[in-house]
Amino acid sequence: MVLGGGIPPIVETEPAPVAKPQILWPTMVLGENGYIEGDLKWFPEADSYYERFRIGIGGAMSCAFKDAVRVARQRVWLLDEYLLGDDASRDQLWSLFCDTVASDLRVVTGLSDGAHERAQSLKELEPALQARTTNAPPQIKIYLNLKRPLRGLPEIHDRFAIIDDVLWHCGATVGGLHHQINAMTFGWCAQATRAVEFFNQICRLLDEDIGRSL
Repeated sequence: MVLGGGIPPIVETEPAPVAKPQILWPTMVLGENGYIEGDLKWFPEADSYYERFRIGIGGAMSCAFKDAVRVARQRVWLLDEYLLGDDASRDQLWSLFCDTVASDLRVVTGLSDGAHERAQSLKELEPALQARTTNAPPQIKIYLNLKRPLRGLPEIHDRFAIIDDVLWHCGATVGGLHHQINAMTFGWCAQATRAVEFFNQICRLLDEDIGRSL
């Protein structure tokens, strides 16, 4: 994918019904024309795992996760310390944001080498997203340096995402971007689990800390 290229038009789709909680293993599965991204409902076998491992971190993403973002209408909130740790992960986020009509796009991550520049390139996508919609103008907010000590900010180990009103829990990276065996669970109400409240608390604290957000 070439960053800075044309932004494809959004094809309107119906929002997905809230699924019952389930677990998926994002990996590579063998199809008629070779290995493709896929989600399994069981642990991957050796050939699937080794193909995924060969691609490396950020090279593949869960199909279920991408589909959920594509039909989102309100928010896509991602919390993962390592999300902007490499260009491949940044490119995957670029694709996600291009494919959704959700207006509230947030990334809460850490300030690894090159993360600030990658965050800036994602922010540059915002005007093009706003120009193509007549609905609420999309806004991209990126919070960096999640792990720096800050009064009131809890230590966060796991990775989470909120897509509209559904909470996702990711065993490795958000969207299954890690190349080692990892699983994702989803289908919980983001309000009932207080995930929305928790996310907003984290964002508020980072907003108040100079240099934390873009």
